[in-house]
Amino acid sequence: MNGKVAIVTGGSSGIGKASAFRLASNGAQVVVVSRNEEKGKKVADEICSEGGKAIYIQADVSKLEDIDRMVEEVVNKFGRIDILVNAAGISFKSTPTEYVSEEEWDKTLNINLKGAFFCSQRVARVMINQKYGKIINVGSLQGEMVLPLRAAYAASKGGLKQVTKSMAVEWAKYNINVNVVAPGFVRTPMTEKVLNDEFWYNVVRSKTPLGRPAEPEEIADVILFLASDAASYITGQTIVVDGGWTAGDAVEIK
Repeated sequence: MNGKVAIVTGGSSGIGKASAFRLASNGAQVVVVSRNEEKGKKVADEICSEGGKAIYIQADVSKLEDIDRMVEEVVNKFGRIDILVNAAGISFKSTPTEYVSEEEWDKTLNINLKGAFFCSQRVARVMINQKYGKIINVGSLQGEMVLPLRAAYAASKGGLKQVTKSMAVEWAKYNINVNVVAPGFVRTPMTEKVLNDEFWYNVVRSKTPLGRPAEPEEIADVILFLASDAASYITGQTIVVDGGWTAGDAVEIK
């Protein structure tokens, strides 16, 4: 990763934060992107204190003007963008499909799908000129199957899988690889409430053959691989990192 410039959206926590650290520890210059300035700056400072290279840029990926400013700042500073990790994402509380509000639908798709799409589009314009790039979209188990009461979230992650294929096919001629990493349940601030609930923790544990949720670093390791030249012949794919959940039911819920 030496000399590579990597943007990580949603880089202030969870999978994004772990990915920023993984990329930096392998030599990349990391741009931590987040709406939360305090948390984003803290991550960038921590990376630098550990000997890595990182800066912070504040941006809301649901706003095109923020995306354009982010890309412009990175290109002006570094002259190139080699890696984009679209890790920014949100999920609302459990909602029966018949009661999903317009606000919930719009906010979920604006960040999880629209944000990832337009970040990829704007960054790809830079990568096309370079004839090189790696784009990794953070999808979900729910891009492969669905859980009840998560219609908007499932729609956003299913859509992300499909636009990833479109990008991969269209941009392959420019030597740009575009892939999805689809985690199962991961210990992050977004899943904290679910995993702290004994019933739902047991559901996750019993449905996962490996018997536990993942740690963010385990997802970041797969992102690191896809961002590297070791994955140069992989594009348009979804790499499911779910502890075996989608391989089949492990055991009955206890």
